Amino acid sequence: MTRTGRHLGMAALAWAVCASPLAAQTVEEFYSDHNIDLYIGYSAGGGYDAHARTLARHMGKHIPGNPEIIPRNREGAGSMLLSNELAATLANDGTVFALIGRGQVLQPLYGVPEAQFKPREMNWIGSTSNEVSVCIAWHETPVDSWQDLITRGMIVGGTGPGADTDTFPRVLNNVLGTKLRLITGYPGGSDVVLAMERGEVEGRCGYSYSSLVSQRGDLLAENKVNILMQMSTAKHPDIPDVPLVMDIAETDRDRQVLTMVFSPQAMGRPFVAPAGVPEDRVAALRAAFDATMADPDYIADVKQQGLDLAPVSGAEIQALVLDMYDQPQDIIDAAKEASTSDANLEITEVKIDMRVDEAEVTESINEGREIAYTLPDGSSMTAAISGSRTAVSIGGQGDDRANIKAGMKCQVTLPPGSEAGAEATEVVCE
Repeated sequence: MTRTGRHLGMAALAWAVCASPLAAQTVEEFYSDHNIDLYIGYSAGGGYDAHARTLARHMGKHIPGNPEIIPRNREGAGSMLLSNELAATLANDGTVFALIGRGQVLQPLYGVPEAQFKPREMNWIGSTSNEVSVCIAWHETPVDSWQDLITRGMIVGGTGPGADTDTFPRVLNNVLGTKLRLITGYPGGSDVVLAMERGEVEGRCGYSYSSLVSQRGDLLAENKVNILMQMSTAKHPDIPDVPLVMDIAETDRDRQVLTMVFSPQAMGRPFVAPAGVPEDRVAALRAAFDATMADPDYIADVKQQGLDLAPVSGAEIQALVLDMYDQPQDIIDAAKEASTSDANLEITEVKIDMRVDEAEVTESINEGREIAYTLPDGSSMTAAISGSRTAVSIGGQGDDRANIKAGMKCQVTLPPGSEAGAEATEVVCE
């Protein structure tokens, strides 16, 4: 090749490299042109949903390029469906991350065939809290203590495989000998609580204490639920007199198994991006998450809602996940058996088809506490909007119910069979 030919070839190669957007784009340039979808593995109105939407309102300003973060609910199977989508179909270029159930991290380790994702390869961004879960009984249920779960038993509600609501009843039955029965298939934790209030179930075993306080503190204030036990590796400081599951276990081996099962509580609300996201964008997301946890505006928003804030960094979660997968095989096998065996658990599955109204708002009443709207067929409907249990989004962002105005076109999600005045679980307006 001649000197001129070599120069031309090198120039062409240099032009191709410079023209490649992947080679040339900085993190700031990328996020200046792209928004981020934050998927939530549960239905609107619960603790996971509240944590995700609050983060979405503040984290974008800490990411170079200041992208808008758009929360999207994608419930199903206790967030296993979303976990699988992260591995298979959702974009891995940094425009997607998700909040999934903390218990999902153990499902592939246990060999659950539906779990088609690899936690060790995923990019953990951080957690807004570490958690202590509790087991509660409705006040009209004749269950006053954890011992009653052994002698009498209780019907509890669940959201799907891998979720705390479904895993913990198995563990309690298999390790402690309780007599819990499970009705599962509810879209989210808030739906389980509504089912308890309606008398469909008697309690819930797998309820973050922080969510109980922030989302349904009225149940505690009005003595409508009894807290039977705490499920984590350490007690919550606010309820020191409630028994801890570790203290109930009778043998050291049982305590080892329970420690394995409840270790994910330390990564209470885990935000995660797919495997394969470019390293500089993962670093930017982690740094933005950490900065948000110290942001005074975010902290004020969290406190205003009564949410728990005990952040865990992405690096810490990554290390915790690797440690779980490095435990002795006999303990893993025993924890798997305790978490997945249905031999001692009676299960009933329900299919909940939520009512979704395509609506045009005609009136916002009492600062958005109730809305009136018309349906496509011209009929009229009203819905109650809770300040804590109804997720409100306007123009792609979480918003306050007071900002729902007449003339807006909205999608109103209600429990099945709802009549006028029923409480909406979600309102999404253009």
